[in-house]
Amino acid sequence: MSITSTISVPSTATSVSTPTPFEYGEDYAFYDARSGMTPDYYQWILATATTSIQIWDTHFRPQYDGMVFKDVKCPNLQITILTICDRDYYTRQDVNDLANNIMNNLGREVVACTLNIFAFHDKCRYNNMLWHDRFLIIDGTRYYLIGASMNNQVGSKTSFGIHFLSNAKDVDVLQRKLTSYFSLTGNSGLRFKVTRTR
Repeated sequence: MSITSTISVPSTATSVSTPTPFEYGEDYAFYDARSGMTPDYYQWILATATTSIQIWDTHFRPQYDGMVFKDVKCPNLQITILTICDRDYYTRQDVNDLANNIMNNLGREVVACTLNIFAFHDKCRYNNMLWHDRFLIIDGTRYYLIGASMNNQVGSKTSFGIHFLSNAKDVDVLQRKLTSYFSLTGNSGLRFKVTRTR
């Protein structure tokens, strides 16, 4: 018998029925890997997007990361991903594979989509130019601190949390810092850029 609980995705009016691998507080959800269940809260959050999704992740895994987009149904969508190459995935082809897998996983309901991926070279890591935490921004207004990378959102052997930033001062700090990092995407010597459109 499967146990479900009803939760409200923060800052949305819709309630969703979801399995219990996550335990939900007010602004925080914790995934307990010991449940053996597949985490799905990240996918639920992505599915609430009405205009844009921005993802900041410390690494990427092309064969898995696209799966988190399978429930996205917004008809007109802008997706921006900032990520970091590592010793396993570091070529332009790896970034192309990630872009292709994301586009292939989007539902047919997504009629128009522009996807931009900025993958910073690993060498940037040693010049204090990169970040450690993972962030998710929905529609430019809802900010989340994500405890695990995208590949862990479709199957993880480790526990992690997802925190919704509900305090305006916290959001302001994060907005300013992310904006300062985003300016680095203009330097083609620091990153690969891959774009896809539908």
